[in-house]
Amino acid sequence: MKKRFFSAILATILLTSFAGCSNNNASNGDDTSNKAMAASEYNNYFKANAAVYKNLVTLPSYEGLEVSVDKSILDVTDEKVDEHINKILSSFATTEQVTEGVTESGDSINLDFCGKLDGVAFAGGTATSTNYTIGSGGYIQDLDQGLIGLTVGQEYDIPCTFPEGYKNEEMAGKDVIFTVTVNYISKTNTPALTDEWISSNREAAGIKSNNVTELKQETKDYLTESNQLEYDNKKYTELMKKIVDGMTITNYPEKELNSLIEVYKNNVKSEYETYKDYYASNGISDFNAYLANMGLSSEDEFSDYAKEVSQDYLKNKMAVTIIAADNNIEVTEAEIKELGEEWATYYGYDNYQGILDEYGDEMNCEVGFEILYQKVQKLLIEKSVEV
Repeated sequence: MKKRFFSAILATILLTSFAGCSNNNASNGDDTSNKAMAASEYNNYFKANAAVYKNLVTLPSYEGLEVSVDKSILDVTDEKVDEHINKILSSFATTEQVTEGVTESGDSINLDFCGKLDGVAFAGGTATSTNYTIGSGGYIQDLDQGLIGLTVGQEYDIPCTFPEGYKNEEMAGKDVIFTVTVNYISKTNTPALTDEWISSNREAAGIKSNNVTELKQETKDYLTESNQLEYDNKKYTELMKKIVDGMTITNYPEKELNSLIEVYKNNVKSEYETYKDYYASNGISDFNAYLANMGLSSEDEFSDYAKEVSQDYLKNKMAVTIIAADNNIEVTEAEIKELGEEWATYYGYDNYQGILDEYGDEMNCEVGFEILYQKVQKLLIEKSVEV
């Protein structure tokens, strides 16, 4: 579907509601919807759109907006660095089946067991080659604790008493014997952090460092940058919510709104068609059932919801575009091509031209707006006042 790629950006934004929705539609002849264009044309295009949007909405003042975000997210401690590195090491962990030794609390084991009441196996009390973690509380306490200290491969009889309030009333308070054999203990072997390990696994781990000291610094730099991005995103979200909540909206650009509604509805339908066999296996037999699973009772309600979601997106887009134009923000051809190449790498294309060939030059609008969005985000954060 030609516009399916649009969901890469639109899905997240459209599904995020920043404010209540209006039911007004514009009878506006100016078409602000995305068009096929060269990257060099986007800068003038978004400014022309801003002029149209200004006839439809009025923004509140965004100079010196107060924002309050927990700054502790910016702290990158040695403990957080070690925790992140341990996650990397854990992803390279291997598991082995140990067929000798004695069980301990916390061990992941594979066992056979048979529960007997007065010498007779009772329903639900038998299993073979089942996995269990000792101490997890998944079994009654007597059996759970009775699994500690068993030699792998030997058979044991463990006396147990079901709790008085056990969910199976027939077994509540009953004394039983579980005959148990531990088949093996699953041991997880996590590699040690050494210069040698880093040298052998740099590419697979996605790291640039050559030794432990460098990796700790690389990890700290990574966490510092990612935490700053998260912090800025939270600030921007709060700022944009205040702007959108304070907007005066007369109308929406009719052609763009209708285009967004169509894209959203097509993407939802495409999502269902792609995974309908999976949905069918989970009791969702057709598209109406899929809508019901979304909390929508009919196609008409789906259309209304698509309109509301698209209006929410437009509120943010109009605000971003007007703020960019009012502050003389520019989006260059080189910037669009640079980000386009990043998207091509991320989505598995040879280059940005491959995306344009498949989805058309309309993608220059998508990439251009993402750049515009990032620049406005930076601007609003700089103009805000932290409380």
